[in-house]
Amino acid sequence: MSEAASSSAPNHPDAFNQTKAVPSETPSLANLLRLAKPEWPGLAIACFLMIVAESAPLLNPLLLADAYDTLVDPEAVDRMQDISRTMITVLVVHSVGSFLGFIRQALMSVAGERVVARLRNLLFVSLMKQEMSFFDEHQSGELISRLTSDTAVLQIGTSQALPEVILGMVKLVVCMALMFWISAYLAIVVLGCVVVLFCISIPIGTWLGKLSREYQNVLGTAQGHATEVLGAMRTVQSFAAEKREAHRYEKVVGDPDQFPLWWATHKKDQDKTTTYRVGFFKAIVAAGFFTLIFGVGFGCLYVSLWYGFKLVNDGEITLGELTAFQSYVFYIGAGLGQTSSFVSKLLEAQGASGRIMYLLNRVPAIPIPVEQKNASLDKSQSGRDEEETPAIITVNHYVPTIPLLRPDAMEGNIRFENVNFFYPSRPESAVLVNFSLTIPANSTAALVGASGAGKSTVVALLQRFYDVSSGAICIDGHDLRDLDLSWLRSNIGFVQQEPQLFGLTVRENICYGIDREVSLEELEEVSRKANAHDFIVEWPQQYDTMVGERGVKLSGGQKQRIAIARALLVNPRILLLDEATSALDAESEHLVQEAIDKAVVGRTVVIVAHRLSTIKRAKQIVVVDDHRIIDSGTHDELLQRCTKYQELIQRQSMHSSQ
Repeated sequence: MSEAASSSAPNHPDAFNQTKAVPSETPSLANLLRLAKPEWPGLAIACFLMIVAESAPLLNPLLLADAYDTLVDPEAVDRMQDISRTMITVLVVHSVGSFLGFIRQALMSVAGERVVARLRNLLFVSLMKQEMSFFDEHQSGELISRLTSDTAVLQIGTSQALPEVILGMVKLVVCMALMFWISAYLAIVVLGCVVVLFCISIPIGTWLGKLSREYQNVLGTAQGHATEVLGAMRTVQSFAAEKREAHRYEKVVGDPDQFPLWWATHKKDQDKTTTYRVGFFKAIVAAGFFTLIFGVGFGCLYVSLWYGFKLVNDGEITLGELTAFQSYVFYIGAGLGQTSSFVSKLLEAQGASGRIMYLLNRVPAIPIPVEQKNASLDKSQSGRDEEETPAIITVNHYVPTIPLLRPDAMEGNIRFENVNFFYPSRPESAVLVNFSLTIPANSTAALVGASGAGKSTVVALLQRFYDVSSGAICIDGHDLRDLDLSWLRSNIGFVQQEPQLFGLTVRENICYGIDREVSLEELEEVSRKANAHDFIVEWPQQYDTMVGERGVKLSGGQKQRIAIARALLVNPRILLLDEATSALDAESEHLVQEAIDKAVVGRTVVIVAHRLSTIKRAKQIVVVDDHRIIDSGTHDELLQRCTKYQELIQRQSMHSSQ
């Protein structure tokens, strides 16, 4: 692994094993409701319609009871006329309930889509605000799982599960009231069964909720691994590592075919947390939960029917009233069974809300301004009062100037003052030690040294991807932490060894990050400076050519020159080049080097390089070894006095490079 890769991605599981699951705030129903607050009016109307739509048909058993009693009444004069009037009333009530049910379902579905779209926007913005160390500690696949899976679970919880659970409770209360109206004796029997059922269900439901949260966590880990591997398939296949990666994925997911069914409960494997193992227990508990609900519900039906026959025989209730009573018992049993399935979904949503709230409320160590129109949580939604918002304090407790500075112009003077740094994900490993360096404006400094010495970290610190652990970095005399971050980065251009292009057009990639309209003339000008214009215009679509995901349709040299054009378009005062030519063939390197020579004019340039052709052009060459600066000077000066520099040059076969 190159230093560039290792410095920028310390979260590789094989390299450091420092990734960890995304934490969660304490799951609560309040969190769930808070996240859906903008949709409260629509959900309230939908819940009201739902209660009306579902409660109205509960009158039908009483109406049908009259029809049954009329049918067996020997004194009835015109049975069918009375029954017809009753059935017409039943059909009207049913039709009104169905129509209101359609309206409430539509309202809830729309509210659910609005909730999930808003949350995904908010969550995506919150993720983009986080400092780089956050992404070092968490796999991107797990974060994507939070962005997609957790928000989808939350959508079901707010638009379906919560209303249905409320409805189930309302139906239970209404049915019990009607049952007491028909026969208090029978109702007491059923009420006793319901109380016992609730006492048994609460601990089982709590266990099911815990398993649901654990399942989502393990699923996020599995998705994180899959995203990492599928995003690096060229590397995986080039090392014939498909079998190894499949085994790693299987260790997270589990293999149900390798062991018998009872394997998930085997003592030897109780410490293995896989999606299969957790899902196994979740499925068993859920099945037992639902069976218990339905079993007790229909048990109540048969017991009350048995006792009801006695009451009819004794003349205390009519056959029609018994029929109506049994209908309500059936409603309760079926309703509780359906409600139990939604309780499971509600518990999953409650767990997801804790993870989402953590990400929404997390205050980044390095504040990054990200604007988003019409998509923000107010204080009541976020769960944090304004006075509770912590002050912005960096890792070494430096308190920045408020408001942050936005100077009229940047000259480009850079100074490192006794900088010490370690990655937050690796606090035991120093990356820079007593690092002091001054780079005057409009000059070029090249950082050389062995891989892992800390060169690419210098570039990352200049962009304030991380804050120093101690010491300070100043630009034009201002501490980086006192400068507005968007202003700072808008004045810095960055080209790395493996340029990151997006699956957009050439034009969109070059203009990436530019908020203004860019004319074709301006686009062509920077492309010519980057030696990119000639090959771009050879394509049929020219600047509107799609480059493919991550620029897969382009060669390494073409991607690098487009990246240089992108950096030049912002007209930066400081240009950072991190191994910009090391991965190219001789011809591509020559073209890219020509582009770099044009780009460095009139700018402060920091180059991380191994190749002599790049190093020799710098006015100041800084030799970094063991995370420290051991010498600096021109190429000729270092050749005279610096043994480490001489060794670096010799290893590159100076004569063949020249």
